[in-house]
Amino acid sequence: MRNVFKFIIILTAVVALFACSKKEGTGKAADSSPVLAVVNGDPITVEDFREEAATLSPVAVRALQEDNNKDKFLDNLVDKQLIVQKAESMGLEKDPEVTKRMQRVKDTLLLGLFVKDEVLDKVKVTDQDVKDYFDKNKNNMGEVRISHILVASQPEAQDILNKLKAGGDFAKLAKEYSLDTKTKNSGGDLGYIKWEQFGSASLKDAAFKLNPGEVSGIIQSQFGYHIMKVTDKKPATDAQFAAMKDQLRELVAEKKKEDMFDSIVKGLKEKAKITKNEEGLKTINLGGPQPGMPMAQPAPGAPAGAPAAH
Repeated sequence: MRNVFKFIIILTAVVALFACSKKEGTGKAADSSPVLAVVNGDPITVEDFREEAATLSPVAVRALQEDNNKDKFLDNLVDKQLIVQKAESMGLEKDPEVTKRMQRVKDTLLLGLFVKDEVLDKVKVTDQDVKDYFDKNKNNMGEVRISHILVASQPEAQDILNKLKAGGDFAKLAKEYSLDTKTKNSGGDLGYIKWEQFGSASLKDAAFKLNPGEVSGIIQSQFGYHIMKVTDKKPATDAQFAAMKDQLRELVAEKKKEDMFDSIVKGLKEKAKITKNEEGLKTINLGGPQPGMPMAQPAPGAPAGAPAAH
């Protein structure tokens, strides 16, 4: 199963790269785009305008297609720059909270630049890499026949999972509880789904790691909470390789990135002196599972979003 937290770190690092270079004084990202206004010597450029506009809602962005709204938005940017300049003149950039947050931004940018230079830019995937991965894993990459039970809440899903663990019949429970009206009367059967037809890599991982007869944990998706059961499994054939090649290349690339990241971190840890406050760690309470986070089995997605059964 993919290390979710490591994957988040890598994604965050990539996103952070938008502002690695700085202008003097204002700390804004340097660019050479046309200047739209100058505020006490500090320029506001087309790129500044675009970046600020990117933070707006789609409705507001559409409104900026009108020239008078563009002018009003530029006035807002001028006002913002005036306030920033005043705050700097008061020495507010030395406020402890500002300093703390700026350090976090710096850390994130450094992480992003390092991951780009030392991981993303160095990962190369050849056709042979893709074919080797396919040959090694094709027994778990053909198609699976899946049944699922969809409910609205995690407690409902946990209750059903408990019934299954106690010997309950999956098909009967699907007919009784599942919200998927297209499949509930057939015991939740989604039919056969090919590896390359799954829209979610995490869901794909969960489904293909199950053997026939096995039941998954609880999987949260935009549709609700799911429990899956694999009823049959077919290995991939060499004839299917062409249809799977592009997705396989992405999968191999992601695996190489994670392996390289792991190797770098392992080397750094071996040379570092690290201490942990285990007791302090135990005192942290984040209030339990947060909305949108996976439950017992971290595989965002849903069988309901997969191709129709056939």
